[in-house]
Amino acid sequence: MCAGPSEALELHSRGFLSIEPISPLPPPAVVNYIFLLLCLCGLLGNGLVLWLFGFSIKRTPFSVYFLHLAGADAGYLFSKAVFSVLNTGGFLGAFAHYVRAVCRLAGLCTFVASVGLLPAISSERCASVLFPAWYWHRRPRRLSAAVCALLWALALLVTGVHNYFCVFLGRQASGGGCRHMDTFLGVLLFLVFCPLTVLPCLVLVLHVECRARRHQRSAKLNHVVLATDSVFLVSSIYLGINWFLFWAFRIPAPFPEYVTDLCICINSSAKPVVYFLAGRDKAQRLWEPLRVVFQRALRDGAELGEAGAGAPNTVAMEMQGPPGNAS
Repeated sequence: MCAGPSEALELHSRGFLSIEPISPLPPPAVVNYIFLLLCLCGLLGNGLVLWLFGFSIKRTPFSVYFLHLAGADAGYLFSKAVFSVLNTGGFLGAFAHYVRAVCRLAGLCTFVASVGLLPAISSERCASVLFPAWYWHRRPRRLSAAVCALLWALALLVTGVHNYFCVFLGRQASGGGCRHMDTFLGVLLFLVFCPLTVLPCLVLVLHVECRARRHQRSAKLNHVVLATDSVFLVSSIYLGINWFLFWAFRIPAPFPEYVTDLCICINSSAKPVVYFLAGRDKAQRLWEPLRVVFQRALRDGAELGEAGAGAPNTVAMEMQGPPGNAS
């Protein structure tokens, strides 16, 4: 059953962070096909990352983070792909409504987890650069796995509470509670996670610049962290502007929801490309196994020699330790 004009408007006018309508413009029909194509490409790339980092490459502290990040991005892209299929076909009815609700819930949860993992990766990379001796010898062995578990728990808790106030109790019964949860989500994403992502990146940029002046080569892992965070910050600008204007000043959002969703899909799909470009070695032959390319992207060899034996590189750790010790 296809949706009419008013029904289609209702399907597409929900804000990403809430169930409140923030944009009166439904997306053009071609946008749903663009979403579907982009999500399928992103799912393929993140699926390769999940397979390689999970089964082919030995575990390191940072491969654990990127493994969870790929899982969060794949979850968001899958939920958005299902949502796009439903909107393209104009499916209505109780089952389609239930699937849309589950996709929106899963998409919000995985998005919060993905954004929360970025400051964790940046902070840990910054600590490994500034304090290599402490990091490689006194760092808790299971720190990466523990941090990822806490971030997933936080995402599930925030999403569950948001769904309780905004969906389960209903908009009429808990309009104030839903509005407060939307505000809390925006503060968490844009005023907590984003600054915690930017500050370690600034430290890394200064460190890379100092190394460049000393004619030393920067580690590929620095490039991966900086590029990943930069892609997220650029792609989240539109969503941040929408949230700030709508919830802080009650000004209608200047960007339609499909624009912000498209930017988030690009962010989730671009990370495997970042790993590939950072790990590709131009001096090698044209075709290399993806396992070698992605493993090279996590290489931390630039830190070797700065702190002597106190800062082993990632490749050395992979060769000396068992797979589970670094997680």
